[in-house]
Parts: sequence; structure tokens; C-alpha cells
Amino acid sequence: MEDHKGHLRDEFLEALYKAGEEGNLPIEQSVLNLTNPLEPQEIDSLITEGLIKSEDGKLTLTEKGREMAEILVRNHRLAERLFSEILDLKGSELESTSCSFEHILDNSVTESVCTFLGHPPTCPHGKRIPPGRCCRASRRQLKPIVMPLTELPVSSEARIAFITTPHHHRFGRLANLGLIPGGRITLLQKKPAYLLKLGSTEVAIDSDIAADIFVKQLSNEVPSA
Repeated sequence: MEDHKGHLRDEFLEALYKAGEEGNLPIEQSVLNLTNPLEPQEIDSLITEGLIKSEDGKLTLTEKGREMAEILVRNHRLAERLFSEILDLKGSELESTSCSFEHILDNSVTESVCTFLGHPPTCPHGKRIPPGRCCRASRRQLKPIVMPLTELPVSSEARIAFITTPHHHRFGRLANLGLIPGGRITLLQKKPAYLLKLGSTEVAIDSDIAADIFVKQLSNEVPSA
């Protein structure tokens, strides 16, 4: 029961954080469209804990509450990216699994997941993933397993891990070119355009599109027989 109540509190803080992203704070709880709204006494408890503030029935996060909510949102969106790209989950299955996973991620696991994915800037829905310490302090010190195509050395082979872009029409265009998660490429050049080799085909893309493609370098892999 306590875990259930804790999850409802987390979802409430996340909803306030997302409302803030859209510039809608302060806001009434009824406008958040929560499946399980908090009871008045639970709202009072969050106010007492210094996580939210209330003025004329409208709610907003305190700095302490925003920091806590940002961690929850970061965990959720990283979980979405992980399960979407690695396990190919979609729709309600992706959402429910990510919701469950976000509550069990501790800081060290979160940073490991983020580094493994190459510090993705957005979730599969294009929403910003709040950066963590690993993004700010370690991005240039530790080589991530997955990196943007723009950071791949010329002449290197790589597999496409995932593609993230706010321009959804690009997904179809890239798929038509053969640039899909799991695809193997060789980077031939970066200027004047990024020239990629896919099997016997060569494809040229702009630098802004290359920045949306995240890859795993294969230079150290043993070729399969």
C-alpha cells in the first residue's frame, strides 16, 4: 500500500514537472488529468514536506520538488529509450514498463543506462531527457558505448543503435535509405556531407540529420564467419 501511495505521489510530481515544461504552472490538480488524483490530505503532506506550493488553489513545484520530479522524469524517459530501442516495446506496453522501471532505478544504474545509450537528449516521443551528472561531467572523459554519428571517426564501422529527431517525417526518409536501428554502416567522410556506406550502397546526409543518429562503433568486433 505504501509503495502504491508513493507511486501516486511520484506521478503527481511528474505531472507538475511536465506542466512546467509547457509553461502551465501554477496549475489546478483537476487540469492535470491524473488517473488517480491525490486526496486533499496528500496534497497538504507534499506542501508540509516542502515539495509543492499552493496559492489560490493552484499548485507549483518548489525547488526541492522540482529536483525530485526531474529525477523521476529522467528515469522514466531513459527507461522509455532503453525499452524502445533495445527491446522494441511500443505503445501502452512501453509506457507501463517504463513507469514500473523508473521507481527502481537508483542513481548509479540511471547513469549506467544513460552512458550505455550515449546520453540521448530525448525520449522516443521527442521529449527532453533532463541531463544527469554523467552527461555534464563524463561525456568527454569516458567514451560512451553509443555515440552520435557526428562523433564517429571517419573510416569506422558501426551499428545504428537508435535515431532521435523532433522531425517525425525524417524517420520514413531515413528508413527508405536503409538507415534503421540495427543497420551496419561505414562512415566514409564528414565533409561536405556525411557519406555512409550501407553494404554496396553509399548514402549522403546532412550534418543535422547525422546528429540525430546514434551508433555503436564496431571497429573492435571480430568479424562473423
